[in-house]
Amino acid sequence: MFRPNIGGTYTIKYEGRKASNTILEGNTASMLEVEDLPLADGRWFSESDDEHRSPVVVLCSDTAQELFGNQNPLGKEVTIEGRLFEVIGTLGPIQSVFNRGKDPINNRVLFPLRTFKALHPEEKQHFIVVKATSHDAMPKAMDEIREVLRRRRKVPFEKPDNFSLFTIESVTEVWNQVTGGLFVGMFAISSVALIVGGVGVMNIMLVSVTERTREIGVRKAIGARKQDILLQFTLEAIMLTAVGGVIGVTAGALVVWAIPAVWPSLPARMSMFWTTFGFSSAAAVGLLFGIYPAWKAANLDPIESLRYE
Repeated sequence: MFRPNIGGTYTIKYEGRKASNTILEGNTASMLEVEDLPLADGRWFSESDDEHRSPVVVLCSDTAQELFGNQNPLGKEVTIEGRLFEVIGTLGPIQSVFNRGKDPINNRVLFPLRTFKALHPEEKQHFIVVKATSHDAMPKAMDEIREVLRRRRKVPFEKPDNFSLFTIESVTEVWNQVTGGLFVGMFAISSVALIVGGVGVMNIMLVSVTERTREIGVRKAIGARKQDILLQFTLEAIMLTAVGGVIGVTAGALVVWAIPAVWPSLPARMSMFWTTFGFSSAAAVGLLFGIYPAWKAANLDPIESLRYE
């Protein structure tokens, strides 16, 4: 499939004019403008380069470094599929999300569209990149582009589109669906983990009550009430899970700090809402699963407790 990194004349900037005029008249914008490519040296393709199928190329940063090292590649020639092409420009490093090591996006050679089609006439599909000047112009631009493409591709009125339109919102929607599914899955896993952890806390507290039966009897003998024993063991269970919550929040904070340190272009921040929710959930597990052991301790008979060995 033809990709937009191989030519510039099918890259369009929509400025509120009829899309038909934009496409049919070839009033196109440079990839540098539409895709914000960093031109480091030389020049970009001109309309004349594309019209005359000039044997010229623009090298991305890693390609230029691999082929020419520290030398200036402008004006030099490279051989591509047995043909010589003159280097007329170079791009600087293109920022990407995961920028550790070499990125394939910086290891490319860019051609004028018609030059590439002369090199590979069998390629029939195209990827047209359109950039609207504002977010409000996007729906109108999409409607007009769809109208033009259906007319030029001779799609009957009653037939569906034989092409696809993608926008940033489409990518965002897919991303939200993926992250939403991950959220549901992680929430289910964490819920199971909380239940398992709660059962473990309850078992620990039951063992604690059994081992401290004589202590409970002594406290009751000197005047401790049921609610005092109940409060004591409930708070112990809450503190036990709250400490685990603090450890989990601290570990999460370290991960959030490490992500931008390793991948500076990948933003990461810690949500106060979810931090509070996570800590509160841990404390709530201690409360829910600690009530039964505390109730059992509060209802021990003081005389039987004093006799317990």
